Amino acid sequence: MSPTEAEPDLTAATRLFGRLLVRELDAATLTELREPAIADALEAVGVALPSAGQLPELASIYFELFLHPPDSLPPVQSLWRDGRFDTEPAAAVRRIAAAAGRELAGGARGAAPDHLGCILLLMAELRSTHPELVADLVQHHLAWGEHALRAAAARSDFYGAVTRATISLIHALRSAPL
Repeated sequence: MSPTEAEPDLTAATRLFGRLLVRELDAATLTELREPAIADALEAVGVALPSAGQLPELASIYFELFLHPPDSLPPVQSLWRDGRFDTEPAAAVRRIAAAAGRELAGGARGAAPDHLGCILLLMAELRSTHPELVADLVQHHLAWGEHALRAAAARSDFYGAVTRATISLIHALRSAPL
């Protein structure tokens, strides 16, 4: 597959996994994920969709893994780099969004701009129109994400599979030609 053929797949995956990291799974999103093309793509990367009955439990797991992990930090670059919110990585992501004339992930419900999900969502928005800004995001705002997801990736549940797939996506994005 050529880089041109792979680009829509990477963009769609970047958008999907960004969304799954930045907001807990809800009934509407689960319905979207059950669309055959999306469900097949998720299955191909090892993500089995949960049942609707699992949503309350998954909301609790999401909170524990991505908002308030007991033995780690949320997937926010400023926290991982500097130990506090809203440091230079957050400012840099804001500058990138502003340079493209974009608002940061509207569906992120107030997540930090340097939350890994927000970074992935911004990358998906900019991939076809601002490859130079995507290159900046890849170079300066992705490598730490694998470390932030490592504990969650060890789980055997839905979010474990999502984080393992996201780590694979980070590797693909970092090695893809821009």
